[in-house]
Amino acid sequence: MSQYEDIFLTKYFVEPGVAGKIGSVHVDDGDLADILGADDLIDLQEKFLRTLPHKATLKAYLAGELTPLAGRPPNYLPILLFVCWMQTSKTRQREDRDFRQMLGRRTGENFIGANMSGLNPMWEHLRDYLSSKHGIELDLPAIEPHRRIGRTLRIAFPTWRDVAVFRKLRQSLKQAQLLDPLVVSNALQTSRVYLTDALPSFAYNLGLFETSRKRGGEDYLLTSFWKAWYSVVAEQAAAEEMEVLTGDFGDFEICRVSPSGERIPIRTPEEACKYVPPALAKAIRNGLVLMEDVGFGRARATTSQKSHLILLRRSKLAECSDGAIATCASVGTHWVLATFRNGLLSQPARSALQGIGWRDGVKVGGGFLGRSPFTPVYTTPQHARVIVSINGREQPMAQVPPGIAFPPGTYSGTAVAQFNAERHSVFLVPCASEIGETHRLKLDRFRDIPEDQFYYGTSPTTDFVTRFWSGNRAETNDAMMSIAEALYARSARGLALVEGLVLIRRGLSHIERRPHEWDVLRAFADAGWFDLTLLRTFPARRLLQRAVTARAAGDRTVLISGPTPYATVERIKAAAETIGAFIEVHHAISEWSLPRYLVRVADKAQQQVFIGRIRFPEALPTIQAEPKQGNPNGIHGYRSIARFDDSNGFFNPSDEVAEGLFRLERNEGKRPFLYRSIVAGQPSESFESPSIAILRHYARTRRSIFTFDGKVLTATAARASLPSSWAHWASDRVICNPGPIYASGKWTYGYPLGQEEVEALSRLVAIEWQRSPLGSAWIERFTSSASNRHRTVYDCRSGKIRGSSRSTPRGP
Repeated sequence: MSQYEDIFLTKYFVEPGVAGKIGSVHVDDGDLADILGADDLIDLQEKFLRTLPHKATLKAYLAGELTPLAGRPPNYLPILLFVCWMQTSKTRQREDRDFRQMLGRRTGENFIGANMSGLNPMWEHLRDYLSSKHGIELDLPAIEPHRRIGRTLRIAFPTWRDVAVFRKLRQSLKQAQLLDPLVVSNALQTSRVYLTDALPSFAYNLGLFETSRKRGGEDYLLTSFWKAWYSVVAEQAAAEEMEVLTGDFGDFEICRVSPSGERIPIRTPEEACKYVPPALAKAIRNGLVLMEDVGFGRARATTSQKSHLILLRRSKLAECSDGAIATCASVGTHWVLATFRNGLLSQPARSALQGIGWRDGVKVGGGFLGRSPFTPVYTTPQHARVIVSINGREQPMAQVPPGIAFPPGTYSGTAVAQFNAERHSVFLVPCASEIGETHRLKLDRFRDIPEDQFYYGTSPTTDFVTRFWSGNRAETNDAMMSIAEALYARSARGLALVEGLVLIRRGLSHIERRPHEWDVLRAFADAGWFDLTLLRTFPARRLLQRAVTARAAGDRTVLISGPTPYATVERIKAAAETIGAFIEVHHAISEWSLPRYLVRVADKAQQQVFIGRIRFPEALPTIQAEPKQGNPNGIHGYRSIARFDDSNGFFNPSDEVAEGLFRLERNEGKRPFLYRSIVAGQPSESFESPSIAILRHYARTRRSIFTFDGKVLTATAARASLPSSWAHWASDRVICNPGPIYASGKWTYGYPLGQEEVEALSRLVAIEWQRSPLGSAWIERFTSSASNRHRTVYDCRSGKIRGSSRSTPRGP
């Protein structure tokens, strides 16, 4: 009867029956939408109706005129699941309680007073079939008091009767006890007010919840019982939480979180006052909110008195003593998220000896990185006299709020700090240790979503040609190299994006004119040091270290790609010198970019000797990139929480706007965000990567994205960037890494490219070519004409064949 018979049987009966007898049927909207491929509740109902038999056949089954044949597989499962689903779905209105009216309202047929004698035979046939064919016990409720529909009413969960019990329970518990599973369990188990014989499905699901809770862990959160209880608790006001989380590009966002997990973005903490508990609302009004770090760049407001992380109104910073704040980041215009060294502002200062010692270093094996500002800080009481020596020689130190720190520079050896009669030592190393291939956490496509999404591992062309970029290059500064060493040392097993940004901010802290930390992070990703990834099981992002690779370029060159900290460069240099080859360093587009390394050999034989000696894996071949579109479906259960502002490049809390690029979140389950592009007259598209979503959305709106001046490609639209896989491809061809550039009083992100590379990219993204001042007037008119888009002309002044400067926006 339906192509979904086997799927329904396995999902709702065979799989649950493995754990024991089945006493309830829970048809969740989300699970059903995944099976039927529905986008929303309206689409779900329409597709579910299509699984039902013809209306005349449906009525015959319900009336008992058609009965299942004994011993035959069930061919009526969509009917039984539909009548269960309509009682529990979010499509059910609160006043919907009459079974026949609900059925008629959803099918468009009149079932008022209809004979429903066929329901019991179908349930009984299914019970017998499961028992004989699968050894599964289906425990059906008693027929009485509703002889025809009673079983169907009581086997579904959670119906309006179950929800009524939950609401009664909610009223009897204190606010702080609502989400305590033990309190909820005890309240139900010790009172017959809630559990009655009329609710067998409720009792069955409570039993499953109890079993899961007693096993420990958080598996009980996934039970149908707890999900239903959560949704009821969420209806009550002032039971929400407030969170501060790291945004897509290093900014901070604020949101309310309901007990059911629904996240509502807000612009200021004051907007959450009427939704959170009174104690938390009072803290917000006072301008001082304690925060609990819950990982992955998220901090949750708390009323605990043990917290070093505080959301603080900016005006209160003046009340903080010198050295009290370790880190501070802006959250909107009027608030900051600060980490205090000694906890609360009002907390008594701890004893002097309690805070003495080396703190806040970047671990490298058994030592610490000796590159300032990542060196450890020696915390001491104010105005204390401390003598620091390195390898027995006294070292001048700089005064910082918590104590003393090493001045800018690189340090190596044992550093000893002497305070009164106490000595504290720490071992410093000048650079990060090289990380072996077996110790590095690799990207796993089943676990991680690359930032490039479907463009990961692709390139505009698959040929391998090197053409040295002829533009101005700059040597990488010490601050950038120190950041590189710190990130490399911390990222062997993956590094949360928020932690990577904290390290970059620390490395930039002493630089007066500095790029944005996100652009610095992008420079590392585009240079092939890291893969920016999103977790498939949680809305969080992290950095995964890439492998360093060696690739033959012609017969006399070996191209080194990937992370190249000092330790790796030293090994490359030693291996090259051993066989008589030498290493070349090619600087990048700016001092905030990373260098490239080549090894020059005498011939093909020496090239193979070097590759065999260095034992770097060979770079994987790339796939030809083609314009791709996002997924038009797959957004069931998601809701819009933010809209992309193309004026500043950030996602802001969304208003009721019909078009734009929206960030979507799913409350049920730990799913990553989705990004939905809605453009009038075009099908909507969804993406998992914010960068690819922005690039594609600009293309769909026919907006200019990039401009090329003959040497450098830069973005003309906020937050637009090339996929890192394409940046790797371009860097390998021109032997020059991209990065932030300071020009005309502002920072931009530039890609060093040649004309051939830009022509290949133009087939994938919209690039506007700037006119050359040396070109002849008639050539400029020729190349700017739309009618000559596919024609070329030889420019004798530049010595090049030139084509049309006009480009049609294409989807990336």
